[in-house]
Amino acid sequence: MLGNIWISSALVVVTIFSTGALWKSLSDIKETKQLQEHYEIISEIKTLLAKQYNKNPKDITRDEIIVHLPNGQNWEKVLLLDRDKSSAISNKSLINKDGYIEISEDEKLKLLALKAKLKYLTDVNSITPENGKYIFEIGKSEKNAVVQDLEIQKSVDKAIHALSQDILYTSTSSKSFVLNSVLENFTPYEKFHFTFLKENETSISEDVLKERQQAYFKQKIKEKLYKNESSIETRLYKELESLL
Repeated sequence: MLGNIWISSALVVVTIFSTGALWKSLSDIKETKQLQEHYEIISEIKTLLAKQYNKNPKDITRDEIIVHLPNGQNWEKVLLLDRDKSSAISNKSLINKDGYIEISEDEKLKLLALKAKLKYLTDVNSITPENGKYIFEIGKSEKNAVVQDLEIQKSVDKAIHALSQDILYTSTSSKSFVLNSVLENFTPYEKFHFTFLKENETSISEDVLKERQQAYFKQKIKEKLYKNESSIETRLYKELESLL
């Protein structure tokens, strides 16, 4: 009987430790997923701010991110290493003052999770700890996208100028011909940072790619003209409305 009591007691202890280990494991998995989510959110915020203020995403600081976080719902938690109630910028900050992710080399699982997220964007193996902490730049991949978006906008402005010259200030028999010519010559084919593949497509021909690039660029011209930011754009939109 004593033997049975001892075995029962041992099983209880094992169960307690197993349950505790399982809970710790599930908690760690949850935190690593949250870390990846935080990275995505902060990257999006940095990209939006970079576009709005024409800055490199890596130059967006933590204070700038904080200012632009939505009010309420504990949005500041995305700046923390975890979502524990006791965590704060002062003791569990995920983002340092320069706006970079900073993680102690002791946080093995979180480092693995972040490296998995970044492995297609940068050489994670080349990043070494400084004073026991790893520092990762946020927005490195978005930098090129922001620059390319600005280049696309410049091409839109040039295209609108060409359209206004040929349609508003020159007698032309075919607005459609002028528009197609401008799309052919001003679409920034090399500046697009996406593939234009549709769902379930793995590849498309050069002709289809060019067609979709021009259609996208034409939509950008339409969006710009629709804003009516100048009298010329207002007039040009009326002239081309049926063709855009």
